[in-house]
Amino acid sequence: MSKPTATVRMFGDEEVLDDPDAVAFIRGVAKANCKRTLQLSADRVAHFRGRIAALNLSWDDAVIILVNVDDIHGRLFADVLMPGHDWQPYRDRGEVPFARGLAPRKATERGIGIFDAEAAARLRDIQEVAVVVVDHGVAEAFVAMEADR
Repeated sequence: MSKPTATVRMFGDEEVLDDPDAVAFIRGVAKANCKRTLQLSADRVAHFRGRIAALNLSWDDAVIILVNVDDIHGRLFADVLMPGHDWQPYRDRGEVPFARGLAPRKATERGIGIFDAEAAARLRDIQEVAVVVVDHGVAEAFVAMEADR
């Protein structure tokens, strides 16, 4: 039997539970949910694969990016991809606003590496057109063709 990794500590006057196993589990669920985001955006991924071809870009030049504008990390990417865009009408319709587009691959890799080293490493390993999803507090990188599955 393994030793428990959770600990309780005081934070001011509050008891706080630190549980790295629970954090890893939640992170895994968030990454699985990024796959669902990818699948729900399959039509947009196909569109941007076509744009990469039409612009004569290589897989090493650009990445398709799907970012939840209301995600803690996604809003930063959205501000770069679509500066000044008004996302409120999407929210008013009950939609979750997503910024979708093409972004420079190396800059995207560096950007996601700040908060999700695992996703940045996966992006580095993909040597074809890739999609980066930023949602649920994490990032995940996929081969673009995975959107069709």
